[in-house]
Amino acid sequence: MELAARAADRVRQSGETAGDQEPGDRVQVRGERGRDRRLTAGGGGSVTGYARCLANRDFRRMQPGFFVSFLGDGMSLLGVAWLALELAPSDRRATVVGLAVAAYSLPAAIGSLTLGRWLSSRSAKSLILLDSSLRAVVFILIPVSHWSGLLNATAFIALLALSSLLHSWGIAGRQTFVAEHLPSEDRLAGHSLVAGQEQVSFIAGPPLAGLVTAAFGPAAVLACDAVSYVYLAIMAARARVDGTVGRRPPIPLRRAGRTLVRHPELLCLLALSFVFYLLYGPIEVAVPVFVDDRLGGDPAALGWIWGAFGVGAVVGALITGTLRRLPLWPIALVIVAGWGLAVLPLAAFGTLAAGIVGFAVGGLIYAPYGPVSITLLQRQAPPDELVSVTAFRSAILVIASPLGAALGGPLIAEIGAARTIWLSGLATVGLAATGATLVLLVRLSRRAGDLPGRPVSDREYADQA
Repeated sequence: MELAARAADRVRQSGETAGDQEPGDRVQVRGERGRDRRLTAGGGGSVTGYARCLANRDFRRMQPGFFVSFLGDGMSLLGVAWLALELAPSDRRATVVGLAVAAYSLPAAIGSLTLGRWLSSRSAKSLILLDSSLRAVVFILIPVSHWSGLLNATAFIALLALSSLLHSWGIAGRQTFVAEHLPSEDRLAGHSLVAGQEQVSFIAGPPLAGLVTAAFGPAAVLACDAVSYVYLAIMAARARVDGTVGRRPPIPLRRAGRTLVRHPELLCLLALSFVFYLLYGPIEVAVPVFVDDRLGGDPAALGWIWGAFGVGAVVGALITGTLRRLPLWPIALVIVAGWGLAVLPLAAFGTLAAGIVGFAVGGLIYAPYGPVSITLLQRQAPPDELVSVTAFRSAILVIASPLGAALGGPLIAEIGAARTIWLSGLATVGLAATGATLVLLVRLSRRAGDLPGRPVSDREYADQA
């Protein structure tokens, strides 16, 4: 109780949560930006950041909802593909599965880019409610239609596309929820705690989906996902919203673009993230092909490699939130380079042991990138534009990995799986070097006063607004 009281008092005194910011409060945030180059998780022990996060009543109560919905999504990774296989004609199975997997995520970018006029002014709670409600309804409709004999491949793909239409906004709501309910110094711990649960779901979800599919069929997996989103919607509905949250003016898409141009480091961060996830995409295609070509085609070997990645990712995400002080930009670039190096042992040695060790280390390195990058964005974006900028980021990034995977197929056919892994890893290391150079140039130019992203005076900022 004493810890919770101290944490609540810290939140009241800091005034740094997005939910406490009115448009007129920006001057204070701008004045703090130089300090925000480095993230401090607060004094005390390494786990006090998590303790303070969980001392916040609404943040704590949302965690089971996040975890259950993540678990449902982890199950749907298998359920969507298997149901697509059942519905597809025998001569179009690969095409239907590819379209179904794409429809499960890619239309989120369309929703993000077209619905900002109506959704950018919403609170994080409202965005979570809207997305989880839509997904729950559609994921109930799919199995009911299938069991009634009314579902075909075309309708299945269309329903999946509908279910993902608001998902970028749901992701933006989840990430903004952390900013609205936690003080600035605890946001990395909050994002890391949520990311750790997501990684756990990717380990536990597919095996659980396999059991459900074996017993009741793949449509039942989507029914389970629907229940998970109903639970998330209930948790979100019970969360309190501060009186100042949800009164943001609508932010048009062009203003989010201008914000990125005004803040070159945000633009560099978005470009870095997009290319990083793009280069990750071919790995998802190359590793199964490599296992089939070089490791005897044993599905267990593929399971061991990705299982090691998942365990490393859980550990990496949770460790990130315990770090007391973290220089965000250098850490983001080290993560990019580290992942590029971690995938190389599999291609270099061609053994299962090399794959397990490399991908375990790779998961440990890769997982912190999400919490670090979104925390960095939230530290630098204007408070009243957090939702729109975060949704814009989600819309761009949701395309990256599927696009990389799509490009990976022809690349593997041309040069082989091993060389594709080499190319992806080395290109990722090169991306980190390029990113470090660009960040250095941006900061040097800002110090010289050449870029509009430099800190502005109160009068300049008022004139720009």
